[in-house]
Amino acid sequence: MNFTSILGDFLKTYRNPKIGSTFFIGFSCGLPFLLTLTILDLWLKECGVSNTVIGLFTLLHWPFTLKFLWAPFIDKYTLPFFPKKFGRLRGWAVSSQLLLFIGVWGMSCSSPLSSPLRLILCASLVAFADGCQDISLYAYQLDRAKKDLLGPVAGVVIFGYKTGMFFAKSSALYLAYYFGWNTAYLLMAVAILICAVFICCIREPDVSISSGGQLASVAESYASDSNSEFARFFKKTIFECLVCPFKIFMKRKNWKSLIALVIFFKVGYILTQKMAKPFYMDMGFSILEIANVVQVFGTLAAMIGGMIGGYLIKKFALYRVMFYAAVAHALSCIAYLLLSKAGHSVPMLYITVFVENVTEGTMGASFIAFLYSLCNIKYCATQYALLWAFYDFGGMCCRIVSGAIADILGWTNFFLFVPLTFVPSLLILRKMVKTEAKRV
Repeated sequence: MNFTSILGDFLKTYRNPKIGSTFFIGFSCGLPFLLTLTILDLWLKECGVSNTVIGLFTLLHWPFTLKFLWAPFIDKYTLPFFPKKFGRLRGWAVSSQLLLFIGVWGMSCSSPLSSPLRLILCASLVAFADGCQDISLYAYQLDRAKKDLLGPVAGVVIFGYKTGMFFAKSSALYLAYYFGWNTAYLLMAVAILICAVFICCIREPDVSISSGGQLASVAESYASDSNSEFARFFKKTIFECLVCPFKIFMKRKNWKSLIALVIFFKVGYILTQKMAKPFYMDMGFSILEIANVVQVFGTLAAMIGGMIGGYLIKKFALYRVMFYAAVAHALSCIAYLLLSKAGHSVPMLYITVFVENVTEGTMGASFIAFLYSLCNIKYCATQYALLWAFYDFGGMCCRIVSGAIADILGWTNFFLFVPLTFVPSLLILRKMVKTEAKRV
């Protein structure tokens, strides 16, 4: 195939009307995610907080990691104050966005120096609501990610997700530069309300409420020894919604390797993503330069990478794409090493940001498609939340220690260390690629 035919096939893939709405889903998920991570990190850094303390602030994101604890209720129950025609998942999504608005508005009224406790509480509320939104909107993605659209849906979701992150990061940084951080967070709160309108316009996914399937009788016997009716109901619900999905997942022959891959696949990216902004500031780049190059140009590069990744998954085997995307992203650390030697060099910053974000976008699309392939539509919210908990547990541990590692090793040794963190996932993927090739 020549370049023209490849480009034509690429455009035809993403013109599919079945996957267009996933852009808005990705946007809604991407908008609030960094308000308690990267954007907050820059606010803290400007206030003179050390890299180690910035790393510890990652603990504020714990409610997002623990979303699997309340995912069963989103999987099974409809909120009572929403009409049935509105839809179970839309009810949860809009309610989550209202909580997000309250939390972000509270952060806009806080300060790391004068009111740190209020900032911590509001950031925790944002993380909790973001987790609820993420769970409810995942079913929308999986409803459209049929086997032949696995990669393209992931690519469009990444495109929308990065667009939401781009809007949040660029708008927040520009507003923070000209008007202050409080004004920046206030605008983000208003933008979240607008996202609720998007969700109201999207069709409710065709996902029935799970009743336990073949494990329903096991759930009944599990709860039969309880004394009260409420205790039996509670135990039966937890078993059906939390235990059953994981038991079904554990029926996979290689389930342990799959969980290990979920944990380790993006460790290297998480380490660099957490420390990239403090690194740029230590290299002498201003918040305005970071906004222009890292947030604007970098996000566009990540969007391109995500669309490329989604297309590659359509054309090639998923695990093979994951393997080579991880290798490419590990090698992107070379650009960081060159920038650490060059210092305050805007052209080198553009190169670093482009290489890092294109490879990360490709890797991110393959990871989302990987999660699609693992989840059962009947238990999609709970299985997704459980898998994401494994991923986020590893990610949170990395974010917590990332500042300390950077302070101890220094920037050059830090970016020499990061590629080593890709080794576990590459070893797992190498085995899976061989298994995948035998099936073909």
